[in-house]
Amino acid sequence: MLELLACVGLHWIIKYGTIFDKPRNLIKMVGVLRELLNCSLCLGFWCGVVVGALVNNIIMYSFASAACCWFADNLNNTLQSVEIKLDK
Repeated sequence: MLELLACVGLHWIIKYGTIFDKPRNLIKMVGVLRELLNCSLCLGFWCGVVVGALVNNIIMYSFASAACCWFADNLNNTLQSVEIKLDK
């Protein structure tokens, strides 16, 4: 469970963290990598590869991370949409 939370955290830091603004803007110049940064499922998979390599179980964590990151990102987007509607 801790590893999956690490994947979600890594995903959010890469996708939204201000510390990665400059590298993210450079990476977005390449078409395939731009798509990677815009897709929670894809980015979550690669975060799972990284974390899975650290815990020696790459395949399981890659797919589990993709699912968790996609779910967490969509949940976050939904909550932000609800918050915006409630503020109006």
